[in-house]
Amino acid sequence: MSPRDVPLPHPDHDHDTEGIGRRGFLGSAVGAAVGATLLGGLTAEPASAASHVAADRPVRTRSGLVTGVPAALDGITVYKGIPYAASTAGANRWRAPRPAPSWKGVRAADAWGAACPQPVTGIAADKVPPLSEDCLNLNIWTGAIGSSERRPVFVWIYGGRNSAMWASQPVYDGANLAAKGAVVVTYNHRVGAFGNLAHPELSAEGGHGGSGNWGVLDTVAALKWIRSNIAAFGGDPDRVTIAGWSHGSSFVNILMISRLARGLYHRALLAAGVQYTKDPALGRVAGGYDTLAVAEANGTAFADYMGASSAADLRALTADEIVTKVYAPGAPATGTDFGNVLDGYVLPTTYTAAMESGAEADVPVLTGNNKDENGASPTLAMTVAQYHAYADTTFGDRAAEFLALYPASTDTEAAAQYNNYARDEERVSTYLWGTQFRNAAGNRSPIYNYWWTRVPPGSDTTNPIEPANGAGAYHGAEKYYLFGNLYGTDRPWTDADHVIADTTSSYVANFVATGNPNGPSLPAWPALRTTKPLSMELGDHFETLPAADSDAKYAFLKDYLKSRTTSY
Repeated sequence: MSPRDVPLPHPDHDHDTEGIGRRGFLGSAVGAAVGATLLGGLTAEPASAASHVAADRPVRTRSGLVTGVPAALDGITVYKGIPYAASTAGANRWRAPRPAPSWKGVRAADAWGAACPQPVTGIAADKVPPLSEDCLNLNIWTGAIGSSERRPVFVWIYGGRNSAMWASQPVYDGANLAAKGAVVVTYNHRVGAFGNLAHPELSAEGGHGGSGNWGVLDTVAALKWIRSNIAAFGGDPDRVTIAGWSHGSSFVNILMISRLARGLYHRALLAAGVQYTKDPALGRVAGGYDTLAVAEANGTAFADYMGASSAADLRALTADEIVTKVYAPGAPATGTDFGNVLDGYVLPTTYTAAMESGAEADVPVLTGNNKDENGASPTLAMTVAQYHAYADTTFGDRAAEFLALYPASTDTEAAAQYNNYARDEERVSTYLWGTQFRNAAGNRSPIYNYWWTRVPPGSDTTNPIEPANGAGAYHGAEKYYLFGNLYGTDRPWTDADHVIADTTSSYVANFVATGNPNGPSLPAWPALRTTKPLSMELGDHFETLPAADSDAKYAFLKDYLKSRTTSY
């Protein structure tokens, strides 16, 4: 898992906590006009009578009838907590998800479903949903009830690191995108030990020689449910976008390789998204993975730590016992570190091999990263000595060349130049992934890459995953604006933020509908060209910018990344 995937990291689990590392999560006025019209800020309005009529109208799913409730914006109905698979407790723990239960009569989908077991220490009790292993449920926002229209579907996968990972957070509210013509789905999936445990006995049980990636399998089950049921909510099962940030972005990345979800989605959005497949950061960020052998060894150590001698013993433990021991202060890193697994089944091959073999799904992609991640931070402190040591360690005999491109003679300059380098490197890495997608994989679908620069104002007490003031344009800062749901949070949003959110969420709505974010009155967003290293700034401005601040910096960083001997 990634040190960028922040909240409440286990003190012994973070691989990069010094604040100057390669992908540490370190936690202005708008410039030129953004070229889009603010539509009244889309503030929440009281639900109209028509909204209540739509919400009260039963919708038939394969499991039974459901009714919803009026959402945050007038004309939109939200259906909360619909099961898409069976409970994962008991014998179903660490197994592929089973079909959803059926019910008789009409189910009132008026309350958020349980979140999957995870630590919640330090999060206010009123922000924590019920926790249960019966947690495979989803939420749907739609404005198409009673219509014959089939609208594009946006499926969102949450991010996070171990905690604050559930689909009902206000930052994931889908009413605005639904008002812009999408049917929005968020869902809960297994996380931590429940979502990623690999173990030799589990690998033998599964019938395909691997284990782990249970959360990705949950995602496949949710997509199958959507395929079978979403038309009843006005959704088009042939226009589905899978989207996520950080940990969720890693799921999208895996599903673009896996055969298990082919035909279940048609576009991909990866926020805090992808890296070039030889980028050393992939060994440390959410998009990385462990080999099956490493993951199984971790699972064996986990069983020993839990005092279990078999999978049956592990399944006999309560969820609370597992969460308490895994996240206890001083818990050993070996046996309590759970990430994605190169299992040969869910993730059948490496990212590099997928590109080179043409296994990468040929679908339109929208992806990008943020100004203040990748080790960059507006509060970074670094001495000249630390900066030079970093250059020597990272670039070896090319350190002098790096320091000539990013020179620093004072501590203040050292911090500023490290930030400049980290930001350039992130954009270059994302751009090189795009060239792989087109040139190595031979895909023809367009890629739209972005660079997020807007700093959300103030702090947000409604969402436990959000950092405090001072984190800048932090890892995941763009979520509010992608959804355009400023109405559901308590930050001191400005008129400029509402304009930025309207523009950004319009790009998303267009991409979900057509595979192209461009539309009337929006600043032009060119698709990635493999001969022109550019990115699209979103946030303080909406305009193209170079992948690095100069051609020389781009050439250096490109050569450095392509010269790495380890590929992922």
